[in-house]
Amino acid sequence: MKASKYCVHASRAVLAAALTFAAGAAAAQDTEVAEVEEVVVTGSFIAGTPEDAALPVNVIGSEELQKQGSPSTVDLLKSLPAVSNAVGESNQYGAGQTTGAGNANLRGLGAERTLVLFNGRRMAIAPGTIYVDTNLIPSAAVGRVEVLKDGAAATYGSDAIGGVVNFITRKNLHGLEVSAGYSLIDGSDGDYNANLAYGWVGDRGNVLLTAGWRHRSELPTTERDFAVRSYAENPQGGWSSFGNPGLYLASTNGGITYTSPVTDPACGVISGPQTGATCQFQYIGFNHLTEEEDHWQLYGEVNFDLTDTTTFHAEALYAGHDVSAEASSPSYPPNNFPSSALSTKIQGNGYFIPANNPGLIALIAQNPGAIPASAATAGLFTSVAWRPIGVDGNDLFGGYNKKDKRRFDAYRVAAGLKGKLDFAGGVGWDAGVTYMENWSTIATPDILVAKLQLALRGLGGDGCNVAANTPGQNGCLWFNPFSSGTPGNAVDGRTNPNYVASTANSREVLDYIFDEYAYEIRSRMLAADVVFNGELPVDFGAGPFAWAAGAQYRWSGIERQNSDYTNVAVSPCTDSPVNPAATCAAQNGPFTFFGALSDYDLDYSVIAGFAEMQAPITDDLSLTFAIRYEDYGGNIGATTNPKVALKWEATDWLAFRASAGSTFRAPPQTQIAPGATTNLAYTTAAGGYRAYDTFGNPNLEPEEAQTLNLGALFDFGDFTASIDYWSFDFEGPIDNESGSDIVNAIFPNGATGANNCANPAYAGLLSRITFTGACSATAINRVRIQYVNGPDVKTDGIDVSASYRMRDAFGGGDLNFGVDLSYVLKYEVEANVIEGVTVAEANDYAGTMDYLGYGSQPQWKGSLFAEYNRDIHNVRWTVRYIDDMIDTRAGSATFATNPTGQKIDAFVTHDISYRALLPWDTTLSLSVINVLDEDPPFARLDLSYDPFTANPFGRYYKLNLTKKF
Repeated sequence: MKASKYCVHASRAVLAAALTFAAGAAAAQDTEVAEVEEVVVTGSFIAGTPEDAALPVNVIGSEELQKQGSPSTVDLLKSLPAVSNAVGESNQYGAGQTTGAGNANLRGLGAERTLVLFNGRRMAIAPGTIYVDTNLIPSAAVGRVEVLKDGAAATYGSDAIGGVVNFITRKNLHGLEVSAGYSLIDGSDGDYNANLAYGWVGDRGNVLLTAGWRHRSELPTTERDFAVRSYAENPQGGWSSFGNPGLYLASTNGGITYTSPVTDPACGVISGPQTGATCQFQYIGFNHLTEEEDHWQLYGEVNFDLTDTTTFHAEALYAGHDVSAEASSPSYPPNNFPSSALSTKIQGNGYFIPANNPGLIALIAQNPGAIPASAATAGLFTSVAWRPIGVDGNDLFGGYNKKDKRRFDAYRVAAGLKGKLDFAGGVGWDAGVTYMENWSTIATPDILVAKLQLALRGLGGDGCNVAANTPGQNGCLWFNPFSSGTPGNAVDGRTNPNYVASTANSREVLDYIFDEYAYEIRSRMLAADVVFNGELPVDFGAGPFAWAAGAQYRWSGIERQNSDYTNVAVSPCTDSPVNPAATCAAQNGPFTFFGALSDYDLDYSVIAGFAEMQAPITDDLSLTFAIRYEDYGGNIGATTNPKVALKWEATDWLAFRASAGSTFRAPPQTQIAPGATTNLAYTTAAGGYRAYDTFGNPNLEPEEAQTLNLGALFDFGDFTASIDYWSFDFEGPIDNESGSDIVNAIFPNGATGANNCANPAYAGLLSRITFTGACSATAINRVRIQYVNGPDVKTDGIDVSASYRMRDAFGGGDLNFGVDLSYVLKYEVEANVIEGVTVAEANDYAGTMDYLGYGSQPQWKGSLFAEYNRDIHNVRWTVRYIDDMIDTRAGSATFATNPTGQKIDAFVTHDISYRALLPWDTTLSLSVINVLDEDPPFARLDLSYDPFTANPFGRYYKLNLTKKF
């Protein structure tokens, strides 16, 4: 089967740093780079010097990073105008289970389409994702970062469809270097880091050893006024109609059925507001804007000349990060319900609370006339608009938020030999092997269905003999689901006047009903490659033709091991924790919210061959051609991807460049495997978060793309500039179906108004949704989606970069100015059809925020700076701009009652950084980030801002100190 063709080649030389970047990337080539006479630049296998090139490459050196105030890897990548939708700060909402991880996302095409390299070689994807975790990079070892803003599949293969970010280590450190930094952030304990680097440089080689540690402190949402807003201001600001105090159902026919709504009387007292019969619950106050994180990296590298023509290289990395207490809602609203074996009464959308539950007795006594009389004899049922624990917090985790645990570890080793063969004018060769392994441990507390139902009946507790049926006695425990056991609101401090302390839930019963939804994922990667390069006996008068050719073998594997309660093969049913032999038709697992998972162990191999040629046609015109063949085998097949690049020096001050190619990206193993993964997504129509089960698709095909770059370079000495037009044309891009589009198509008017529940044309879409009862928006239980080759995408834009140096100005110092801008002309997506229904019309997403869809796509993103440098002093003022965006939900039911937030305003910040080269080889840098203390623009999202484009910190201060010995 013929796969796709999207490729990218990159040429041997790189445009001088002053030409290719400014404002966050200008003058970025440090002294280490300058000392290297000939290097292999990102995007090519032909050795050359980093001069004017046919492709757009930014070179950001260590000196430039110091001038920017030593940003973290996340901050550096997010500051690049060509990067959009990068994660690394507030990852919990819309970014998957990746808290602590970071990524690179060139052109906003998806981080899976940006290839991240370390010393020119691959890294394994982060477990649970399809991208490389950039927070594993050992920052103390990095000497420069090269960013290729053009596809590179003809050189590197799949994943380089949107570009390449290459982290390259230092080679010239001799001695010991110690550095430390602290960021003072209001409302948190601040962020701090420490790094140690030792280098040795000899006549025949060098050694580099580094160790790094970085700590990020938690920043609660309650420390920022913009993050916790009233329901009237932002109904999507962490509000849910599935709350506690919640909505219950009473019987009007003697306990046969339960249909009459009963709202807990504490709604509006310690929670609320009440909308209709439901009680709104704000969970966002229990969350954090950033979590407490610890990151560490240990790295070692050796380079040694074995002979005059052969060099040995080896490197080893161990890195990881730990988020031991990620804050989340005290409990989740149930999506899964008990069987008849556990409840004396069964109703498909709730849990039975018998009349003798002490919490119900107290609720009736404390609120005369508010609870139907039938409850005293027939009990109540929970409705779907309810959760077990709400405003009072979770006492099992200290009386506040629930704590999730996420730990990531990785190690990577690489070794190689390179040299030159003494024939055909000298043929260079480079052979290497790289192995990397990542593993993650994820544990999210969730409530077990069977144990919750038993505890509601007074039969909870590990020491309870359920068969003896002695509720609340002989080691049996009660769970109280009502406000009668709730002392007050743990976030805002409101107290409950009708609280009955004797009915409060004990830690023992909470420990009984909760367990960990847990699993471990391991991703592995092995790559072996050999590259030859040299010169051909062809010369048109401008120099001989240069060539490179090679081959690569690449193996990738990923496996998931689930805990017993998470594993569908061990615990398929709601009753499984109390009856391991239980059987059930719907194997949704034992948890109230999360669905069961399957173990898997997947892998695939790739064999590739590639070639590259650079042809100087004249002194002013050069042509580069690259081609790569990759064979994935199986259903994916093989592909051949060519690319051509052209550079013309029109005058001494003007040059033109152009490149065009085709490329492809193969589907990851997890996306073609038949199992499912459950994620949470806010469902406006349902009024809260629902479970979306994403299934693999064995029929998934590779995606294809065509790329084009046209540019002009200007060099007037102290003034340099570049302008580039870029274009990506995707066919069948791999993505998961939009669950929100499915829901919105069936319920175009939200929870109220006309819907398509009875429309036969929507039968296929309706089959994707599980309801707790009749078809209605509020009864949505779970949504099934799968990975598909989605609608075609066409995007293009313009990059502009310029810098100017004014020498000997103002007391003999230099003034430097720079600007770096990216403008998206269009981001067009064809109509999306699912199950024969057009769920989304064709649209241009440039300048929009498409929540949980195509992400945030500001049309303008850029920065400009002014810098003064004299003797040991350097001060830089940087202005960063992110354009305004229109929320794609504008005009929908989301904004029906409150139109605010349909436009997300531009985010403009000012940073100032000062660096001093002090005596005794000491460097001091001080920075004020966001000098004017701008809040992020308001957006109708959980945190009331867009975490993919803005940040929540406000003004903060950074201090960094480096000492060399």
